[in-house]
Formats: sequence, structure tokens, C-alpha cells
Amino acid sequence: MTRKDSATKKAHRSSWKRGVKVNGAILTESELIEQLDADLKQIGKPQPAMLDQKAEQPIKKMKSKNLFSKGKRRQPQPASAKVSDHELLEGAVQAASDAATDEQKLNQAQTDNQTLVKGSIWLSAGNIISRLLGAAFILPWLAMLGVNANRSNALFSQGYTIYGILLAVATFGFPSAISKVLAQLMAKKDWIETRRLTRQSLWVGVILGLVFGLLLYVGAPFLSNGNPNVIPVLHSLAPAVLIFPLMSMMRGVFQGHQLMHISAISDIVEQIARIVYLLVMTIVVLNLDPNNWVGAVVQATFAAFIGALFSMVVLLWGWIKYRATIMPPAPKKKGSENKILSMVGHILKESWPFVVIGSATNLFLFVDQYTFFNIMRTFFNYSSDQLQIDFALFSANPNKLIMIVISFAISIATTALPLLSGSKEGQEPGVIQRQLDQVLRLSTLVLLPSALGMFAVADPLYKLFYTIDETSQAGIYLLQFSTIMTIVFSFFMLLSLVLQALSETKIVMYAFGLGLVIKITLQLPLVYAFQGLGALLASTIGMGISVAWMLIYLQKHYQVGLTNISADLGHSFWSSVVMAVVAYLSIWVMQTYIFVVDTKLHVALETGVGVLVGAMVLVLLYAHYGLADNLLGSRFAKFIPVKKAKVKIKD
Repeated sequence: MTRKDSATKKAHRSSWKRGVKVNGAILTESELIEQLDADLKQIGKPQPAMLDQKAEQPIKKMKSKNLFSKGKRRQPQPASAKVSDHELLEGAVQAASDAATDEQKLNQAQTDNQTLVKGSIWLSAGNIISRLLGAAFILPWLAMLGVNANRSNALFSQGYTIYGILLAVATFGFPSAISKVLAQLMAKKDWIETRRLTRQSLWVGVILGLVFGLLLYVGAPFLSNGNPNVIPVLHSLAPAVLIFPLMSMMRGVFQGHQLMHISAISDIVEQIARIVYLLVMTIVVLNLDPNNWVGAVVQATFAAFIGALFSMVVLLWGWIKYRATIMPPAPKKKGSENKILSMVGHILKESWPFVVIGSATNLFLFVDQYTFFNIMRTFFNYSSDQLQIDFALFSANPNKLIMIVISFAISIATTALPLLSGSKEGQEPGVIQRQLDQVLRLSTLVLLPSALGMFAVADPLYKLFYTIDETSQAGIYLLQFSTIMTIVFSFFMLLSLVLQALSETKIVMYAFGLGLVIKITLQLPLVYAFQGLGALLASTIGMGISVAWMLIYLQKHYQVGLTNISADLGHSFWSSVVMAVVAYLSIWVMQTYIFVVDTKLHVALETGVGVLVGAMVLVLLYAHYGLADNLLGSRFAKFIPVKKAKVKIKD
């Protein structure tokens, strides 16, 4: 043995006595051997394919050096080729470390999936309850308005369409953009910029509210489309525009920190306060003057401001409770004004596409609102009152109901936004693909049965919410077609938000622009041929082309599309069809043999039974196909009986 080898051997012995650092802990030789025995036994156990492949690589390298031999006597090797015990143990430690790292990645993937489902449940619950409350007020409100119900709902809808577009512009898409950028900053653990971004966003919200609230009030006469009743409605909505941007900024911050329940609770409280004020003031106005239906609508729209005030109270409570999370402690560091302005500019650049996408549905409705009346007056001899009723039948009335379904897509996409942004920032293609697949899968499992279920119960559902008169049948047909259109609109909202989370804003804008141009092009001939139905057809075709374009892009560049989830998609579709058929037949039996005369009580019972029967059928079919885990999570799905597949073991 040379002097150099002797020195090396002494150094190894000295290092063993001092201990070896493994995963942050100092272990002695005996402790390390015990740990390795346990780790090697663990590696020998059956592991997921992903873990096995990684864990075996260091072992294979050691085998190639004849460290292990089976059935052969170990051949003597030159001194230079001998491997010390220290190197052997280091290789085994590396194998165990690689296996642990891959297990952490697998756990992280499962955590992301759970976060997506949990966040979607919270936002879906908030949005759905909010939409249900927003639709539920129609029952007593229209009943109080009596013969003026359809005209009142049409006026309400015309004011809210402009209000919705202006809110999207006023907030400039900040809630979704803040959620996205916060996820990127937190992925980098940049707490200083996180705090700075939060503060600057709130100030921007205050400024935008002041500017656009004043703009709506002053511009009301120009936006009325020649209808004088629209002007006071828009004036009553201006205070809500004043406060809404700041409220949206705060919700975006909560969503960026995955505190979805605060946003959901604030949304529900907002709707409750709004509806209470709306109904109380409608009673007061109509008691003073039974024919003042315009005044009742004005108070109904002003209720948006009252709801926003109560929502702010909830958000402030959440801000105080989670202040340590929202404003994490960071070392004090003076930031230059230029850097702060640059950050605000970055947010504006990130968020402007969200403006268009956030108001996509309203922009299509805006086209209907500003073209339908002119086209009908040009080719047909209808009175203004009749046109208001027709507009309510194909636009105002169905939209109150179908927006419940669209809220599912928005909730899922909003929850996925921070997860996808964080993965994109970390450059993890495999993680992005897995998350995209899960988003599409969860969306189809929810959207298909929701839309087809509403189609099945459209008859009693429409009569439950709206006046039962000679216009009811036309309203039912238009609602049924609107539910099919809802699937297309929902997928557009979902895909556009997902692509923006991946920083593919140009594709989203191009797809939306193409769809809107097609809508405008087809509007005149289709409205002339089919009147109100023609406007819905133009919207469906235009939005459908936008969805197809985005799906093609995802398939080409991210290898993600509906084909990836074809099995679950097929099971979900046929389960939804069976559910819809069963629900429709149950309603037909009740209408034919039990409730022959339509009353509010009868149609309410028909709707309830149809929904209950359909839901039971759907849950059983989803459980049969093993889809309950994706929809409910393993903790809930385990309570549903699932048909187990038989596995044949070959001898």
C-alpha cells in the first residue's frame, strides 16, 4: 500500500468517526448502516413505476462495476478498480435519496390535485350559491311586478349587461392576474415583491373605481341605445362600479394565496344583502305606485352597491384574520419607485386579456342588445313593448339560469390558475400536462351533466321562475337551446383562463376575436331567419369556433386535449344522457298523470323530483365507472359503492 493510499484510508476512517451528513442530519457509521438497511429494504418493496425507475439507476451503475454478483464468484480486480465500503454506502444513500425525492414529487402532484379539487369546491359553492340566490330573487320579484314582469326583466338585463362589461374594464382583469403573479412570486419565495404587489394592487383598485364610476354616470345617456328607461338604471349602478374594483383586488389576493373560502363567503354575503334590499325596496316602490315598474328596476340595480358594501366587510375580516399569510414577514428593503411602477405595468400587461375574457359573455350579449332591436324594427313591424318581451325570452330570462352552469367552469379555471402559473414558472412540462388533464376531466364531469340536466328539467324550471302565460312555451324552447350553448360558453371560459395562466394570451385573444367577428357576421341573417333563436345560433357558432381553435393549440403545443380523457369523457357523456332521459321521463309522468294543471307549487315539485332522480342516477353511474374519485375526492367517494373490476392472475 502506498503512502497516498494509506493517507486516503485514514481520511475515510476519520470521516466515519466524525459522521456523515445525510439529508441534513449527521449520522455515525453504525447509525448510517442501520439507516441504509432500512432504506434498502424499502427500495426492495414494490413501488410505483416512476419511483422504481429512478431508484434502480444507482443500483444498476453499481452492478455494472461488479459490486453485486449473483451465482458467480467475485473476480479479483485491480486496485484501481476496487470500490471502497464508503463509496458503496454513498451509492446506496443516493439511491434512497432519489427514491425519497421522487416520492416527494408524487406527493406534490397529489397535493396539487387536492388543492385544485378543494379550491374548485369552495369557489364553485360560492359561485353556485351566489347564482342560485341571484336567480331565486326572480321568483318573488317578478311575481310582485305582475304583467310588467318580462319588460322589467328585459330592462334589468340591459342595464346589467353594460354594467358587467364596465366592471370587467374597471377591474382590468386584476383578480385573475393578481392570482397568477402572486403564485409566481411565491414559487420564487420572493416575499418582498409579494407584499409590494399586494399594496399597489389595492391602490390601483381605488383609482379605477373612481374613474369608471364617474364615467358610467356621465355616459349613461350615450349608452341607453335610445331607451330613456335605461338612463336611471345606469345611474343607479355607478356607485357599485365605484367600490367593485377594490373588492375585486382583495378577492384576487385571497385566491392567489389559495384562500378560496374567503372569496366564496364574501360572494354569498354580497348576494344575500343585495336580494334583501332589492325585495324590500320593490315592495316599498310598488306600494307607493303600482305602475312604477321602472322605479322598482332602478332600486333592484342599486342593490348591487348595497351588496358590495357587505362583501367588503367579509373581505376585511378575512384580511385581518389571514394577515400573516397575505402580508408575509420580509426583510425591510427600500424599493425604487421605478421598480414599483414597473411591477404595476407588468400587472397591467398580464391582466388586459382578462378584461376581454372576463366580459366575453357580456360582449356577446352586448352585440345582441345593440343589434336585435334595430334588425327587428327594420324587417318586422313589432311594437317596442313586444320587442322588449322577445328580448327577455331569448336573452334576459335564460341567462339568469344558464349562468349557474357557466359559474362551474369559471370556478374550476380560477382555482387552476395559480397552480398552472407556478408550474409554468418552474418549467415543469410533465406537471403542466397532468394538471391540464385534470382540469379538463373535472370540467367535463361537472359541465355535461349540469347542462343536460337543465335541458331535461327546462319545462318546469322555466315556469317556476317566470310567468306562466302564452309566452312560456317559446321561453322553454329558447332555454333548452341556451343550455346546449352553455356547454360551448363554459368551455370557452375554461380554456381561455387556462391558456392565459400558461401565458398564451395571444392565442386566447385571436380565438376570441375570431369568434366575435363570426358572431357579428352571422347576426343579421340568422336573426332575420329565426329572430331570437337566430341570435343564440350566431353566439353558439362563433364561440364554438373559438373553443375548437384553443383545443387544437393545446393539443399541438402541450399534448393535451379531449382525446387524453376520451374514456372519462365518454363515460361522463353517456352517464349525463341517461340521467337527462330519466329526469325528463319522470317529469313527463308527473305532468301527464299527477299535476295536470300548471301552478307554481306543481312545477316546483316537478323540478325538485326531476333533479333528485337525475342526481341519484348520475351518482350511481359515476360510481360504476369510477369517476367519483375525480369529482368528489377519495374521502367522499369511498362511501359510494363501486363495481370492482375482476383481475385474472395467470399461473
